[in-house]
Amino acid sequence: MILVVNAGSSSIKFKLFSIEDKQNPISQVEGLAERISVDGKLTIELNGIKNTYEDKMENHLDAVKSILKRFTELKVISKPEDIKGIGFRIVHGGENIVNTVELTKDIKKTIEENIRLAPLHNPGALTSINAFEENLSDAKLVGCFDTSFHQTMPEISYMYPVPYNWFEDLKVRKYGFHGISYDYITVKAQEIFSKNKDNLNLIVCHLGNGASICGIKNGKSYNTTMGLTPLAGLMMGTRSGDIDPSILQYVGKELNKDIFEITDELNKQSGLHGISGVGSDMRDISEKANKGEKRAKLAMEMYSQIVADFIVKFTNQINEKIDAIVFTAGIGENSSIIRKMVVNKCNLLNLSIEDQKNNSKYDDYLEISSPLSKIPVYKIRTNEELMICKETIKFLK
Repeated sequence: MILVVNAGSSSIKFKLFSIEDKQNPISQVEGLAERISVDGKLTIELNGIKNTYEDKMENHLDAVKSILKRFTELKVISKPEDIKGIGFRIVHGGENIVNTVELTKDIKKTIEENIRLAPLHNPGALTSINAFEENLSDAKLVGCFDTSFHQTMPEISYMYPVPYNWFEDLKVRKYGFHGISYDYITVKAQEIFSKNKDNLNLIVCHLGNGASICGIKNGKSYNTTMGLTPLAGLMMGTRSGDIDPSILQYVGKELNKDIFEITDELNKQSGLHGISGVGSDMRDISEKANKGEKRAKLAMEMYSQIVADFIVKFTNQINEKIDAIVFTAGIGENSSIIRKMVVNKCNLLNLSIEDQKNNSKYDDYLEISSPLSKIPVYKIRTNEELMICKETIKFLK
């Protein structure tokens, strides 16, 4: 079996896959250990039934022990050694990690060094890696990094127009995120179009609570919207995306707030949440907009316009035939109204979608464009956990 782990500072999200057929891993259970170091709560979903445990978890090590104990009790494993590999989603690998890697001492050191670039995410990942390593010493530990996919970007895409020593001394550059999802979509598009990855050009819109777009040229990331941090680019659930940087100085002076307070508000109180006044969930915002609430309508119009603008921008940058524009992640996969609004705002691209297909249910992927569309438009369900599982399998003997 392969265990896929996405860890935070006080949580471990996981999914366990059976790999009897290595080409088609099957998800067996998924769950979440949360409130680590507070009191502890573990939820494991098996066969559609959620099992909840109030296990005391003073640290990630306790959480790992609890997860393995409950796996055994639920008979999803006979013993911990059944887990042959563990694939970790890790947010930041910096400039040097460009592929999935085995988690050696040197790689763990690199993760630690990149804590300064991802202070909210890398510490939890590293703590979780050490905890699983202590409990499952024989399992192969593998790291999949959200930044790796974007290390193919050319300098013109990843450099900022700031003093060059910021890049040289502080590594200030665009890194991009959601790379595991983009990797999955690229592989899926190969299957859909029966086309070699090296000849594949896509505009992929990963629209969830966190959102970004990636222009994929010849199967590789050419440009993406998120930057040094996930705050950049699109308007998101609670994040502002790109704004005039002088706003920070102005607000700080007027409201007597420091840069850390303002950045926190840009991360947690802005975006859809800040404009709509409803919250960050597009379903709630859409409902309010349908009832005529002005701010909810404005939030949706702004959101879709910004997404559309980046689609047109990246299409221009790729400057070759685009095989598809893809919508994925929570909003991208499920919000027909946002897909339609975005497509209608891409005026220069002459896109067209069919309402029936746009509103149709689907399991894996579905083309929603009409024959009149100059570029095919698809909705594709991403699966980052499956991607991590398949990458981990490659490292098993």
